[in-house]
Amino acid sequence: MKFNVIINKLGLFLISISLIAVLSSAEQADYKSKPPKFRIIHNNDGTDALANMWFNRKPDLTREDINNYVDLVAESKVVTTFMMCTGSDFVYYRSKYERPFGDDLNDSLDCKGSESERKAFKQYFKNFKSLEAQGTDIIDASLTRAKQRGMEAFITFRVNDLHFADTATHCRVSYPDFWFNNPQYWIGEDNQGMNSSRALDFTHQGVRDHKLALIREQLEKYEMIDGFDLDFMRFIVLFKAGEGPSKAHLMTSFVKTVKSMVDSVSKVRGKKILLSVRVPITVEGTLWKGLDVKEWVKQDLVDFISIGAHWRGETAMPIAKFKQDLFGKSNKRIPVYGSIDDGGYLPREPFSDGMYKGMASHILGQGGDGLYLFNFYFANYGKVDYQKALNPSGLVCRTRSTRLLNVLGTIDKLNTANKIFCASDGVTDSYGVLQVADLPMACGVGKKSTASIFIGDPIDKKYPKESILFLRTDRAARMEIEVNGLKITGVQAKYPEDYDRNHGLKEGEKTIAYVLPKNCLIKGENKVSIVARTPNTFVVKRLEIALNYGDVAVNGYF
Repeated sequence: MKFNVIINKLGLFLISISLIAVLSSAEQADYKSKPPKFRIIHNNDGTDALANMWFNRKPDLTREDINNYVDLVAESKVVTTFMMCTGSDFVYYRSKYERPFGDDLNDSLDCKGSESERKAFKQYFKNFKSLEAQGTDIIDASLTRAKQRGMEAFITFRVNDLHFADTATHCRVSYPDFWFNNPQYWIGEDNQGMNSSRALDFTHQGVRDHKLALIREQLEKYEMIDGFDLDFMRFIVLFKAGEGPSKAHLMTSFVKTVKSMVDSVSKVRGKKILLSVRVPITVEGTLWKGLDVKEWVKQDLVDFISIGAHWRGETAMPIAKFKQDLFGKSNKRIPVYGSIDDGGYLPREPFSDGMYKGMASHILGQGGDGLYLFNFYFANYGKVDYQKALNPSGLVCRTRSTRLLNVLGTIDKLNTANKIFCASDGVTDSYGVLQVADLPMACGVGKKSTASIFIGDPIDKKYPKESILFLRTDRAARMEIEVNGLKITGVQAKYPEDYDRNHGLKEGEKTIAYVLPKNCLIKGENKVSIVARTPNTFVVKRLEIALNYGDVAVNGYF
């Protein structure tokens, strides 16, 4: 359906909308029509829903299953905005431009690399057809349910997804048709990250036109949406390395075209549809990738921005710096949210409850307008067996729960929740998304090395019962430490194990825990200074502060 057709048939369209409103008024009763000022965004990538991963991979997916997915999120009582991925080029619906996700065209597409991969894609497509037989798909079902449960409903579109661009797998089932049939559009340089040489190059008009056709199709198809999200972080490869600044005008034109589409649909439907973007964590890094967010704000092209790092996430999201660099002294402001991914330190190390809470407090304490939770997966109907999930001390949990989700979005609970603040470890460099970080930090004899860690809690009003500094070094070392000018001496040998801070410890590395004096910390930046007292230099690889407000049964796990 083209836009001119929609506009020409506006009368018929409005009659249809009226009928739909009458038929579904009871279901829509708790829908909040006013956009929230403070957002907690839940982004679902769709594949976990298609495989029914939250519910033990039960076969023959139903609308009720999708409702259960959305209900788990809604029951947190804090999520304002539910985003469902559309599959990027590998779509989760019947499209005029691309084959549906998992469709092997009646076994005519091979998968030489892995029979288990073919089996997985067959299950995806079986569930796709199961929903189709019920007159829906995971986008329609989930966003309809989100509206019924009072949340904003957003499509999130992965602008250049590279999950399915690995030619080494020799699995044609997993390759989107447009990508597979147009290798002349591939970037051809494998120097930006996994599969980056096979990323579609947005220099080509054909690539941009294909993406815009999909976006137009989705805007027209899903009438319940309140917004459309352009997720540039999945994956942040648009041009050859170094070409971003000179070709940023192409992406500005691209976003401007999407904005025009969104505004046209808004006019037809008689309601404001928002356009949001997810981009890298620094303004300069965003431009380096070809995204001129300053120009987008200047031209009123986007309604809000979320910043994030690829996959692993960033433990110390630089929201304050991003907003300062983006807006400067201008009075023109839009919300900026911090993305919390399901990643962790390198090597892959899942975030714990306390780290999630620390990251949320960091984002909000630095002036973030809300949180964007990416791949915040649940399991087993959202129920957590804490007897099995906790570490031996019973203090630390690394299994995501609805209980944790509620705390992240409830400011009063978050402010006094047990948590762990983490300085950036300086290695969030996937696809060149770099943080300006103090770590890793070399320390030597006779020279004071200083790093900063941000505390977002209002500890000037309620100070924790105990605060603990954790340092991870590349080797055993002796040192003198000051925090905010106060000399620190109280070592607790058992705490690294109790608080699970030896998780992922490499050979030779050591974690040291120091109990900090009362009122040592401040809300904001805290300076940790180190002078080596060992003959050789050593490297501080992690810097963390745990705030213990009380019993984990009341104040939550670390």
